[in-house]
Amino acid sequence: MTVPKAPAFSIAEYRRRLGLTCQGLAVRDLDGLVLFSPGNINYLTGMDSENLFDIQCCVVPRDGDPVMVIFDFEQGRFDNSAWLAEAVSYGGFDDPIAAVVAELRRLGLDRGRLGIEQRQAGLPPQHFLRLQAALPGARIEDAFGVVERARLVKSEEEIGCMRRAAAFTDAGVRAGYAAIAPGVRDSVVAAAIVEAMYRAGSDTLCWGPVVAAGYRAGLAHSSFNGHVIGRGETVFLELTGEHRRYVAPVMRTAIAGAATAEQRRLAQASADAVAAILEAARAGTPARQVAEAGLRFIRPVEGDVVFHYYFGYPVGIGYPPSWIETLGFFIRTDNPAPLEAGMVFHLPMSLRVAGRLGICLSQTMLVTPDGGVPLTGTPARLVELQREGGYARG
Repeated sequence: MTVPKAPAFSIAEYRRRLGLTCQGLAVRDLDGLVLFSPGNINYLTGMDSENLFDIQCCVVPRDGDPVMVIFDFEQGRFDNSAWLAEAVSYGGFDDPIAAVVAELRRLGLDRGRLGIEQRQAGLPPQHFLRLQAALPGARIEDAFGVVERARLVKSEEEIGCMRRAAAFTDAGVRAGYAAIAPGVRDSVVAAAIVEAMYRAGSDTLCWGPVVAAGYRAGLAHSSFNGHVIGRGETVFLELTGEHRRYVAPVMRTAIAGAATAEQRRLAQASADAVAAILEAARAGTPARQVAEAGLRFIRPVEGDVVFHYYFGYPVGIGYPPSWIETLGFFIRTDNPAPLEAGMVFHLPMSLRVAGRLGICLSQTMLVTPDGGVPLTGTPARLVELQREGGYARG
């Protein structure tokens, strides 16, 4: 039976991405790229597999179509998801690095100027050293920035996928609120979120959801562990749905009961920072200016909380173990580069009082000429759950 060819995007979209990448190669005066990270490979080829441990490689000549080198067991996933006609495969007892080197030689790139991924996940250091040693005639440099620059600005097709993911995210948020009540285990809330997103139509999640209640909400990167939610505790949710690997994460916080004055104060600061960033995030505005707009509302409370000073990080393609796109661009006060229409960021305004509580609110934001537009739809505000087991009011 023939495997159906079903890449996530149109051939024209993949050609657009390849064209931007080849422009980046020309700017860097590189003859080709050698990519191993699943995000960059997915972006250029559509190749999509849950196998993130066997080596897969995408060779991108400066003039020509990409070539995939894959474990032969993955041929079906290539046939189904990649827009390319053919892949070069290696067997279970073959040396994958030797297969990559052979393809570089066939393409005449073994003596060229090559950009090889060194920062991104996908190639263990010992394999990189072997690859480098097998190409004594090549001039090798870090490939970072060529594909990443292209990925920063999303196309209409990508934004469409992120809107679908955002709808799944919002379904998860609503289910999480509905499950929170004093006496409920945090894992029950997580289960409700996951069920709602998958029932809504989400693809496999790349990470999360995070559910951190009580003192754990005040400790960064904590999640559910069987904690029983107590009355008056903050319950921090961080989650994303996923569509064709594209994500739209949010942070939301609820109180199992009535909020205290302290909780309301921190929630107002977090919500105001999100709103200020959305208003300031017009295409052409320097990232640092947008960050400063949010910082204005964090300053009055920063002495009382733990905060990371990242006002936005890029999101789009999500693979385990993260939905953060490592593209080298953050909305921070030390980034003078301007925002561009089509960039998409998650705005994590997380204010934590270590060991006591966390108030964390966000949106996934699309940059436009008129400002930031939330792709996620639930309000970025503190929700007070006044009834047992129900989403009473916010």
